[in-house]
Amino acid sequence: MTNDGKTTSGKTDFSKFKISNNGASLPVAQKVITHVPVSKPGKQQFVRVSTDPEHSLDCAILKIEDDERPYLLSPNIASLVGQDLKIVCLRLTIDRQGNLSLWMVPPIPENGAENTWNSTQRQVAAMAETKWVRLASNRAVGCYEAVVAQGDIPEPIWPDLSFEDILDIAFGSTHVIEDRDHPALRKLWGQD
Repeated sequence: MTNDGKTTSGKTDFSKFKISNNGASLPVAQKVITHVPVSKPGKQQFVRVSTDPEHSLDCAILKIEDDERPYLLSPNIASLVGQDLKIVCLRLTIDRQGNLSLWMVPPIPENGAENTWNSTQRQVAAMAETKWVRLASNRAVGCYEAVVAQGDIPEPIWPDLSFEDILDIAFGSTHVIEDRDHPALRKLWGQD
């Protein structure tokens, strides 16, 4: 063998590229999550919903028309917003590519007046706790339906992040409203 890794016949000696089977010396890269959407799953997106009770939050959300990201409202501010707020249960989801999102699942109404879209959305979210499902709209009957994945998809691998960290990524400091001087509220109330 020569100094440049060639054998005396001029061919490359590929034995020098062999790595031990355990791979312990290989460099490791870790995905850093920088964005967590807060929305229903996409109509072609198979998701799972976390069954960990720490991965959900009953809360008030405000959507402003020109802003794709919703705002998380503190309870004292939610009482000031009125009909513009939406009460939801944020449920942590993951898709087949390992992307996280927060699904705004509607709660069971206290007054008993149930909306079929909301009740079927809750049913699909519950089904996604154990199966890979897609949320499909069926306008003909006015409800959501679950489309269950037919392949043998492995169980999801949830990232090692606290739910508070996930909420912080999803809302950041700009999309959490804790006082009435927040720019989104001033815009909503016509003060700016």
